[in-house]
Amino acid sequence: MKKIIYLFVMLFVGQMTFAKDKDLILKEARQFALEKNYEAAIKSYKSYVKLAKDENLKNVYFEYANCYYNSGNNKKAIKTLKTSIKKYGLTEEDFMYNKIIDPKLSDLAWVEIYDDYFKLRNKYITYQDRN
Repeated sequence: MKKIIYLFVMLFVGQMTFAKDKDLILKEARQFALEKNYEAAIKSYKSYVKLAKDENLKNVYFEYANCYYNSGNNKKAIKTLKTSIKKYGLTEEDFMYNKIIDPKLSDLAWVEIYDDYFKLRNKYITYQDRN
């Protein structure tokens, strides 16, 4: 019985540590972005996205795309937003009214994504229907 209790305690502590590490990575990414160290921010966002698979990451993807955009990599910024549409169902309203995404990136991305938007959105809907 003691072994079982010990095992549960260790699993619980492990989960708490994992969550804390994940939160620290996101905090680090945001700090790098504030300091305009976009390459470091991109690496941290990439790590965070891998760790936080099952969470709704719409806003994180906006921040991630902003870093690509601000570092001059428009192609990667748009690709990141396309991924967000497929995975998290970003809507046209998200592009227009979200205060996180850089307004210039929003305009640029919407022009680039518009023709593929419904196809990308359908991938999200199809995925949701399966689960």
